[in-house]
Amino acid sequence: MSQHELRENYDNPSQNNATNPMDLLLDEAWLRQAVEAEELVGGNIGAGLNWGSAFGDLILNFELLGRLTTLRISLNKEVRLLLNNWNLGTATKIALVAARERILEKLRLPTPQVKQLVLTTLGKDELYGEEFISNREVLRELLEVLLTPQDWEMIAAVAADSLKQQIIHQATGEKISA
Repeated sequence: MSQHELRENYDNPSQNNATNPMDLLLDEAWLRQAVEAEELVGGNIGAGLNWGSAFGDLILNFELLGRLTTLRISLNKEVRLLLNNWNLGTATKIALVAARERILEKLRLPTPQVKQLVLTTLGKDELYGEEFISNREVLRELLEVLLTPQDWEMIAAVAADSLKQQIIHQATGEKISA
């Protein structure tokens, strides 16, 4: 089968008479085409969060997927508030970027503990009535699990290095202008 034919069949699953995307997994012809498509590109075709078997449930449930987005945004907001309270000065911005990257990485490739905690949080209807999750206790508990002491050490090292570079830049700039 040519790459064009594979693409056409892959883009038009209705030709396979599947009413539910999960039905495609039971369609032997579609599975063969999917394997051929992966072989064409030389590997696994995948993107997004690596939630294993739970990912199918998550992606097919738009409400849960929306809740995951709300949760991620709320966690980013909470870590920003936390770092701002620590008065890190100019290092706050780079620490925030590093913390947000770690949070996203932990959500993309969750450990079993993180996955269970996130799924439990996604199931709490009372948290999702507003644009953001307002229960800061829940968010702090999640941050404690998501960001380990090693993560905080990495965030601190990145922030310290950034501050060091700023100081060196300022000091060498002062010598040049003097």
